[in-house]
Amino acid sequence: MSGQHAAFASETADNVHTPTPRMTSQQYRFDPASLAILDRLNHVVSLLETRPKLPAAQVVSAPPIPSTLSPTSIHGPQTNTSVTIDENLSHPSDDLPEDEVMIRLDIPDSAAARSNCEAILRWPIFRGYAPETESFILELEDGDAESSHRSQPVRSRNLGRGVQEDDFTVLSKKFLAYVHVKNPVLDVTDFKAYVKDTVENGPRWDGPSCLVLPVELIACALACLASPFQSEINFNSTPESMRSSVSTTTDPDTAQAYYLAAKKRLGLLEPSLLQIQCLFFCAVFEMYSLRPLQGWFYFNQASVQFKNLCWRRAQRRNWQSISQKTRRLEQRLYWSCMKSECELRCEIPLPPSGITGLGYPDLFPSPPSEVASPAAQPSALDILEDDIQPEEEKSWFYYLAEISSRRMINRAISIFGYNGEQAWTRDIAKVLEKSEEFDEHINLWCLHIPSQIHWQNREPSNNELVHFIQNRATSCREWIHRPFLYYVVHQPADDPWIPRVMPLAEKCLELSLELLLDANPHHRHHGTWFMARAAMTRALLLLAAVKSNRFSRLPERWKQGVDAATWALQRWYGEAPDLRKAASVLEDLVGQVVGPGV
Repeated sequence: MSGQHAAFASETADNVHTPTPRMTSQQYRFDPASLAILDRLNHVVSLLETRPKLPAAQVVSAPPIPSTLSPTSIHGPQTNTSVTIDENLSHPSDDLPEDEVMIRLDIPDSAAARSNCEAILRWPIFRGYAPETESFILELEDGDAESSHRSQPVRSRNLGRGVQEDDFTVLSKKFLAYVHVKNPVLDVTDFKAYVKDTVENGPRWDGPSCLVLPVELIACALACLASPFQSEINFNSTPESMRSSVSTTTDPDTAQAYYLAAKKRLGLLEPSLLQIQCLFFCAVFEMYSLRPLQGWFYFNQASVQFKNLCWRRAQRRNWQSISQKTRRLEQRLYWSCMKSECELRCEIPLPPSGITGLGYPDLFPSPPSEVASPAAQPSALDILEDDIQPEEEKSWFYYLAEISSRRMINRAISIFGYNGEQAWTRDIAKVLEKSEEFDEHINLWCLHIPSQIHWQNREPSNNELVHFIQNRATSCREWIHRPFLYYVVHQPADDPWIPRVMPLAEKCLELSLELLLDANPHHRHHGTWFMARAAMTRALLLLAAVKSNRFSRLPERWKQGVDAATWALQRWYGEAPDLRKAASVLEDLVGQVVGPGV
């Protein structure tokens, strides 16, 4: 074991096995099984947040790792748990110190614009072969954008089955199993109680029902679009045949009926955590529907309302009197809104909400009490025939790993993208050093992913949560190798660094191909639009290598990878005009670089 690994193990052991006064004082509340779950979750948090040491010149004060993970709270680095707003973090300066990047959650605008497919199209290797585009979706003609926005309501005048109270129980169960499991921002116990009341008494317009019904309706809308994850795909099938084959498992028309009913009631909600939940799930629905600009609107509104809610509460003298249940819900909303905004800002150059500028005191969200202490009695949603069982514990392992990976990816994008591609060729030695550091960080992160959500033998997983976590790690690794591909493609062939950099550039191509072949482009989910654009990005990386003629060998199945990217864009471009434009650009580029009919 290396010194770094030994230090890591020692620190982790200290964190996990040395009880703190807070944990000791709370142990009497939980049975042994609950304590075992908490200890495992605590172990995961400690491991996921550990990162390699920085060089001495760049050592920063990292937030302390929480020594306990209880279903009540996780306190972060601040001794005062109040929420503060740092306006400077909302507007990153141009001279951002590198060590500061390592502990920030936001991504500077200049860095966020470097990782998407439009950025690859602007590489010099493609000059004259592809249009220089800032953003496919922002450069759509107004008529195209308006047509896309109108297409769903026009298509859904029939509205399928419409809103049926009798369907609430089944749809709510689907929502918990296929949607909530990836973003557990709802209080499941309360949600089940709301659904039970609506099923028994019907939807009403009175005060209490009017407050909670939008959440139920949006959940049902999402359930109509969600389906079980399947990893296998036959690329010999056409995108059209795949659209037809999966139409039996989803119901977009009925989804629109529930969504429109929810939006009618959404305007009646006062600013509150419940309103933020509704705004967040409206955004998720828009992303499921491949309408990312509408998704951005709702994510932005949710983030702004969250920021305003924290600000207003901080002005009150008794702001700390919120319940533990409310605090846990607030934590989950913060982290889900934050990571959703970060993901979209790397694809669309839009201004941030400022949520990453909150001096938020909790390093991680706390699991709800029902995860630690499951109720003994089944609820109305737990006694269905042909029951769908959400995996609560696995969901929380995934959620914590997602948050940790988001921090890791944000840091990687900020450091490697902040000064642009020119910095990659100007100081390749520094890029090599940083890449080695991040590669070790990713290795440690992967090494300590819990077995419940870990992939085995690098084989694609048939479990959706495992698949997404594996994809996060591989995507981050591809990004930190991308500068080397750029270097090989654009520097003179006799550059003295080429022999050192070439294996790393080849690694970038291998990772790109792996991501393309494992993308599951047929599966509709919150990140489908991201997946399609990422497929184009990786195909462009392969095409850059082909066009450069610098590589004596390319990944064996690189043509299949490019075909997979085209397939992914074609699968979804009927619902997203920006993907149609991207597919057209990619097809033209393939014809020029590779040749027709290849």
